[in-house]
Amino acid sequence: MKKIKNAAWLHGALLAAAAVFLALGLLTEEGKAPALPVPALEPSLSPAVDAAKKSEKAAAGCEIIQTMAFARCGHSVTRRIEIPQDLIGADFAAVQQRYDLWRVESFVPERIEMSRELPLFCPIHTVLGVNEAGMVVLSTNMYGDGMAVLRECSRSLEEFAPDEQSQLLLGLGFDSQEEALSWLSLH
Repeated sequence: MKKIKNAAWLHGALLAAAAVFLALGLLTEEGKAPALPVPALEPSLSPAVDAAKKSEKAAAGCEIIQTMAFARCGHSVTRRIEIPQDLIGADFAAVQQRYDLWRVESFVPERIEMSRELPLFCPIHTVLGVNEAGMVVLSTNMYGDGMAVLRECSRSLEEFAPDEQSQLLLGLGFDSQEEALSWLSLH
């Protein structure tokens, strides 16, 4: 089982999908590429914490509350962790530097709240997508911020109609592996 620890493959797939849409659009009579709903790939890094709170220090036992919003399905997951030992006594700038992909929403000594939007499906979904070799794969979000391939299917992206190729390049989310495999057998 091949595991992908980051979303680099998704970024490549999004670029490939955009190229397909552009090419298809150039072939239409109007010469316009269809609109492509691409989720935001960059987190909002502007801090929401007021200046007075930024000088406070994280206390021992401080709870970090992280909320991940998944753009592809609209779900969110919140996890609670205790602050790492090396960040006890750290100020806002040090915490923001450690969690540079997160937006720190609230910063007080006992509790730090942060959020992040990811261009993925949440962990409850099974996703049909495409790997680097152009083969259809079944994957799931096991890491929160990256997909893990569960299995490679025996079909190539080229076997599908252009609109289905576009969907697979972006990733199709299903509630179960059975639903994903059923869709695959019907197309």
